[in-house]
Amino acid sequence: MAEIRILPEELRNQIAAGEVIERPASVVKELIENSIDASATEINIEVLGAGKRLIRVSDNGTGMDREDALLCFHSHATSKIKDKEDLFRINTLGFRGEALSSIASVARLTIKTCKKGMDTGIEVSVEGSRVRTREIPYRGTTVEVKNLFYNTPARKKFLRSDRTEVYHIIETVTETALTNPAISFTLRVDGKEVLGLTAAEDIRERIHQVFGAEVVSSLIEVATPDLTVYTSREDRFNPRRINQYIFVNGRPVKDQTLRSAVYRAYENLLPRGKHPMFFIYMTMDPEEVDFNVHPAKREVRFRNSEFIYKRLYLLLRDHLFKGTGSAAAMQVGEKREGPGTEITAIPGSPQSGQGLYSLLEEPAQYAFPPFSSLSIGNAFIAYTDGEMLTILDYHAAHERILYERLRDSDDIRVSAFLFPRQVRLSPKEYEIIRDHIDTVRAIGIDMDEFGNNVFMVRAVPEFLFNTDIGQIIRDIAKSLIEGGRGEFEAIRDNIARTIACHSAVRAGHRLTDTEVRELLRELENCKDPEHCPHGRPTRIKFSPDNLRRMFKRR
Repeated sequence: MAEIRILPEELRNQIAAGEVIERPASVVKELIENSIDASATEINIEVLGAGKRLIRVSDNGTGMDREDALLCFHSHATSKIKDKEDLFRINTLGFRGEALSSIASVARLTIKTCKKGMDTGIEVSVEGSRVRTREIPYRGTTVEVKNLFYNTPARKKFLRSDRTEVYHIIETVTETALTNPAISFTLRVDGKEVLGLTAAEDIRERIHQVFGAEVVSSLIEVATPDLTVYTSREDRFNPRRINQYIFVNGRPVKDQTLRSAVYRAYENLLPRGKHPMFFIYMTMDPEEVDFNVHPAKREVRFRNSEFIYKRLYLLLRDHLFKGTGSAAAMQVGEKREGPGTEITAIPGSPQSGQGLYSLLEEPAQYAFPPFSSLSIGNAFIAYTDGEMLTILDYHAAHERILYERLRDSDDIRVSAFLFPRQVRLSPKEYEIIRDHIDTVRAIGIDMDEFGNNVFMVRAVPEFLFNTDIGQIIRDIAKSLIEGGRGEFEAIRDNIARTIACHSAVRAGHRLTDTEVRELLRELENCKDPEHCPHGRPTRIKFSPDNLRRMFKRR
């Protein structure tokens, strides 16, 4: 008896669904892409139970007649391509004809639709191999997906928490909205609207709708007829990789080649540990790019990836560095005058122009006070107590001080704004902050929901008063999303670490001796003065014996 067998169609569809439908967000993605391909100008998404109970997507597109509505559930049934040549000139978001059949194999699915111009529509319900139909009056198309993975419990078991799945859904709708500004989108989660975007005039307005005026004002626009990039100004970088989007022919993709081109363009501008925001919109001949290399169409293959890389890199580099007298170029030049260590004189010490001989000839004139410090490069301070030479990473030291102050103190000194500050977040960021608002308040940030993805911030810890509080809250949201759920103290610890890193004195900021003394005094009062919150050393000490060995004197 043969051991090789042809699998039943239902099992084949479930296997295909495993490639296409990874989680509820995958269903949302496939359905809204179908709506866009149907020329919809309004798309409404409703989600219950993180998409496991219900996903409903409605649009005002062209709709389907009875024949197409019955065919669309079949595997590889599509109106997008007709022959193999069409695979190399794809102009639609969907093209394989796998989505609806894959969804129907792992959920209970209902479509209500009516072809534009017709009077009567059709409702088609599919559960396993059973198909029921009835005529109904309708406009547009609505697809309902209920009880996702009801017949594949192993798949359902591997889903993340409801909150995580909701974040993925929000991100999916956000990505699609960013590349379709002429379409209005509404997303409701468990009856609450979390995203409401009216049709926008252009991409910049859509970015403003999603992320707010503060993010838009921090971007520069670089444009050619087929390549438009909105990217960070030289002074507006993030400590995390957030708000980085790439779109090719209207499709959101992940591509390391294009990402690397952006980072290389910023090579001499980007501080260590910082990341640019960017929104890349690329249009190209469909025959020059292959979207059919990943089941979810998230990755692409360019026919000439080297040319694409160089084009994006040179476009950004030329814009960022145009004009040798620009402020940014001059700042970079001042910081990078040479490969050696930069030593900056401190108050009371001889200036560099006086030279070594002046020091030797008149030592009394330049006698150091009991405590002196010396700046090395733009991140370290050297000082001695007469017994030990210590090199201090002052950003790491200040980070430790702020971290323990936020984490351990029950009486954080706060300062109130005369006028509360509005902070607009992306829908995903808004949801995570709303879920943890009590924890955020516990570390001294007094804020309330204002609606429409906006918080009103009324007071902050004193040392945050003159900082970019909007960016700090966005960083908190990002760290919470990445860190997942946990106990109150673990979440508070994560938030304290994020704020401390963002608020600590930056490399390049020159400290006076008085400021260094105060920094060291507070550092000594810390529970762990030797390490920053991330585990890096705050200081390294050299004894006379260490120095003798280094100079090979013993």
